[in-house]
Amino acid sequence: MTGSTNQDPQRIALLGGSFNPPHICHVLLSLYLLETTDIDAVWWLPVHRHAFAKDSGLAPFEARIAMCEAAAASYPCIRVDDIERWLDPPSYTFDTIAALRQAHPEARFSWLIGSDILPELPRWHRWPELREQLRFIVVGRGAAVSQDALPEGGDFMVRDFVLPDVSSTDVRRTLAEGGDVADLVPRSVLAWLARHPEVYR
Repeated sequence: MTGSTNQDPQRIALLGGSFNPPHICHVLLSLYLLETTDIDAVWWLPVHRHAFAKDSGLAPFEARIAMCEAAAASYPCIRVDDIERWLDPPSYTFDTIAALRQAHPEARFSWLIGSDILPELPRWHRWPELREQLRFIVVGRGAAVSQDALPEGGDFMVRDFVLPDVSSTDVRRTLAEGGDVADLVPRSVLAWLARHPEVYR
């Protein structure tokens, strides 16, 4: 885990997920927020072990870190952080945030989510505490965000932006069928997958 430096930005948006593999929407979301909000940087946080029993078919952590680093390499304001490597499993957002705040006390964190995650939020570990201490930035996933979908309480910034309906599941399915994923993942990830076809074989 990289320690804090004087160059760390103050306003950081955190994008957690499996990144299994990272796809074009991860890049689109990050760049959109960097250009349209007060966010100084976006940190990608690949999950080490899922909290909701989603580990089936999860590529090795090192492979997902490598793909994320390849995708982010062209964008100085996007950083890949492996902090969940050092935390006890499973990966709870509450614990991740606590560890990041300890490592980077000067930073102000927000958490990025797609609208498809909203129904899950009340089931997140220590949700009542988490919603009181963290701003959530919400974007549409395949459709605009409905205000009615927001859980009660908490600090939500809803952005009028809709991502294409692309998922890592789509990418893995297409790869398994021998299809072309050139329109689903960044070119750097496509090149990485070409060098490591065994990851999703």
